Formats: sequence, C-alpha cells, structure tokens
Amino acid sequence: MMNALGLGLFCLLLWPEAAEAQFPRVCCTVEGILSKQCCPALGSDPANVCGSLSGRGNCSAVRVDSKPWGGPYRLRNVDDRERWPTKFFNQTCRCTGNFAGHDCGLCKFGWTGPNCDQRKAPVVRKNIHSLTPEELQEFLNALELAKTTTHPDYVIATQHWLGLLGPNGTEPQVTNISIYDFFVWQHYYSVRDTLLGPGRPFKAIDFSHKGPAFITWHRYHLLSLERELQRMTGNENFAIPYWNFATGQSECDVCTDSMLGGRNPDNPSLISNQSRFSRWGVVCNSLDEYNRLVTLCNGTSEGSIQRGIMERGNTSLPTMTDVRSCLGIRDFDSPPYFTNSSFSFRNALEGYDKPDGELDESVNNLHNLVHSMLNGTSSLSHAAANDPIFVVLHAFTDAIFDEWMRRFVPSNATFPDEMAPIGHNRDYNMVPFFPPITNEEIYITSEQLGYSYAVDLEDAGGPTVFVMGSTLGGVFIGLLVLLLIFVLYLRQRRNRGFEPLIKADFTNRKYTDEA
Repeated sequence: MMNALGLGLFCLLLWPEAAEAQFPRVCCTVEGILSKQCCPALGSDPANVCGSLSGRGNCSAVRVDSKPWGGPYRLRNVDDRERWPTKFFNQTCRCTGNFAGHDCGLCKFGWTGPNCDQRKAPVVRKNIHSLTPEELQEFLNALELAKTTTHPDYVIATQHWLGLLGPNGTEPQVTNISIYDFFVWQHYYSVRDTLLGPGRPFKAIDFSHKGPAFITWHRYHLLSLERELQRMTGNENFAIPYWNFATGQSECDVCTDSMLGGRNPDNPSLISNQSRFSRWGVVCNSLDEYNRLVTLCNGTSEGSIQRGIMERGNTSLPTMTDVRSCLGIRDFDSPPYFTNSSFSFRNALEGYDKPDGELDESVNNLHNLVHSMLNGTSSLSHAAANDPIFVVLHAFTDAIFDEWMRRFVPSNATFPDEMAPIGHNRDYNMVPFFPPITNEEIYITSEQLGYSYAVDLEDAGGPTVFVMGSTLGGVFIGLLVLLLIFVLYLRQRRNRGFEPLIKADFTNRKYTDEA
C-alpha cells in the first residue's frame, strides 16, 4: 500500500507535459495509483490503449538504467526518484515509430503529420534583440498566457507520497497548475533535497545540474515548454528566443520594461511596476519549509520575483572569448563527471570550470556566472525558473551546446553510461519527465529535434570560425595550428635537442584526471 501511495503522490508531483514531462491527470486516480499503470486510451474508445488500435503504441514495462552511479549520493532505496519512475508507475505507453506522448497521441520532436512520418521544418530560435516588435510581443504574451492558463494534461501533488491518497486512501491529493508554473515545478523537483525525516534533508543530490545531464535535461525542459506554448497559441512555428548573455557587460540588457522587466526604482530588488512580470508570483521557493514539514511545493504563490543589484566594476557577464574557449574543449565530459571534472565541455559550460576547462574554485563562470549576477530568484536553483529570464538564458546555453555538437559530431559513447551522479548516466530516465525519456535520446543535434538557432555572429562579437563556424573555416584554422606546432617543433629540436610535443602547455593535463 505504501508503494502505491508513493506512486500516486509522485504522479501528482511530477510536472505535466504536452511534450512529455510529468504524470498525466488521467492516470492520477485511485485505480491508476494502486495499479502503478499509466497507459491511457487514445481518444474515446477505452480499448484504444496507447493508440494500440492504430499501431501507435502499447502498454509496456518501464525500462530503467541498471548501471552504477557515482557522485555524493551513495544511498539506496531512499529517494523516490531512484530508478525513475518505477516508484510510481512501472507500466507506461511505449510508442512505436515517431509517435510520442503519454497516450502516443503526439509526434516525436522534429516530426509531424497524421502518421508522424513527415520531417517538420525546424522552428528558428532567434536572438531576443533581433525579434521584430510583433515577434517580441508574441513571445511575451505567450509567457503571460502560460502563467495563467491551467495545464491541460497534468496535475501536481499537494501532499507527500505517504499522504497522496488522502486520510482514507480514496481521494488523490492533487491540484491543477498553470503551464508556466509547471515548468517551474519540474525544475524544482529535479533539484529538491532527499528527505530523511522532518527537517533532515540530504542536500547532495541534483538530477539536472552538476553532471552530464545538465545539458540534456535543460534541453528537454525547454523543448517541453516550447511545445506547450505552440499548442496553447495554435502556432506550431512558435519558437522561444535566446539571450546572448556573453556581452562582457555589468548590466543585464534584457532587464528592461519592454523586455523581461526593469528595476523598480522604489525597491531595486523587485521588478518595475511598468513591467507585466512585476505581477508574477513565484512558486516552489520555500525549500527549507518543505523539508521541515516533509511536504512538497504545491504551486501556490510565495511572493514576487526578485533580482539583486549587479555589482558594477567587480563582476561582469561572460564574454564571447569565454564562449569560444569553451567551444574549444573536445571532450563532452570527464571523470568523475561532477563539478570537479576538468577539461570537460559540460563542466565549463555549466560554469564549474574556467571557460578553457581548467578547474576553478569560484565555480562562477558562463552559465553559473549569469545566474549569480542576476541574483535574487535566479540565483536559487530550486526557484530560478520563476524568472522568465531563465528561458532565454538557457536557450543560449543550449545554442552553445548545439554548436559544440556540430563541430565535434560526438558519438553516443561520449556521454558516460555509468558512474556519473544519480540521474546523469546515459540511459537514466530524466527526472521528473514522463513518459520516461533518457539522456541519450536528447544527445542529438537540434535539427533532429525540430529546431535551430539563428546566431548573429557579428553581434556576438567573435570570429565566425569559432562560433557557429563553417566547416571550411575549421579546416583552415586546423591547418594553421598544425603548421605552428611543426615550426615550434623544429625550432625546439634545433635549439635544445629533441623533446616530445606532449610537453606543450595545451596538453600537459589529462582531462580524465580527477581534481
């Protein structure tokens, strides 16, 4: 019975999804929770389970990653998110071909048509500063509508898993939540602490940061929101924009009332009253209180979005030089696949390494640095997604990753399949997305997922060859580098006798060495 209750509760907890995300409302019934089966019928015919009558899918056992994980979380059978999502559902719809969704009623990202057999023209994510006035208003209006529109498919739990079915075991404790707040809730749930008892959190756990899944998790998170906005607006070509934060400035150039909210002159920690976002309430902000009460975020408003004052002179946003340095790191990740991984593209992009891959005790570079400078709500990982800047910030982070993929064309084997922190192995089902989807399935180029980036290299302030550079440009630079190495080699051998090139500064550290 306790397992059934846990299942149900999580069902509510997890985020909704039109593009796969959390537990569907249709499965959060007493019967669904007790059976641990989430295989709804597609359409009005109850026999059409998972669209089976038209060959779209079938009800199958959930596949989970069986490889060992590393990182600081060494507990077992303590956290509901282990072997996700089998604590709650062990049978879900497994869709065939390019079908997708909790009932196989959707197409996979990048596909369209009645039979999901037509490649969808990629939507184009543009720089927010290059949007036309009409495009900018469409984006801002979509965010505002998503903040007030109840999610059509998903609900969240209002009690912890032991109380999911209520005091009598007959009444699921669930509530509706808006599309945007569901987006926030997903991020919160992925980083929340493991509860060992009232006021006894285990904090060294994170399913969406501090490991390889940082990149794939946030990519899927944005994709899910983008699809929900497309469905909500009826515009399948709607695309979220990105914010090129690599300006090197000490000011946030999207923090204006015409964009994502300027500073309130009467209270600099709040957003200006002239901005629509000053009226946004934050959710999932009281992590310590949830831990004390042994409960979960229930989606109620907990105050306003806050932004701290950026320190002028002392700190500035990343630069395009930082981005180029990060893009020069060939290896996606390196052992121990955590915050102390060196010469890891993922760790450098996340911000725990310096942009060139060297370890940095400040852990405050690129992505991390931007969150830190925005301060306030954005600096708290469990609450950061409340600030709409989160969307455009992570879109640019994703654009950097996509360029890295195009440059190095990594195989799936470059994503670690074991000993990454819990949730970060290649075949782990990303928490709390539902139906289950692995990191590996998202470790592909954006075009394969139905979107692309329009990057204005001139405005980005860096040479085209390094940022979204052409193949010919890359070959040219490569030949120059080889020529330079050869000349240095001959000079070194002539002047001091032969010394192996492995002693060159750029190769004297092994990226696999632990910090």
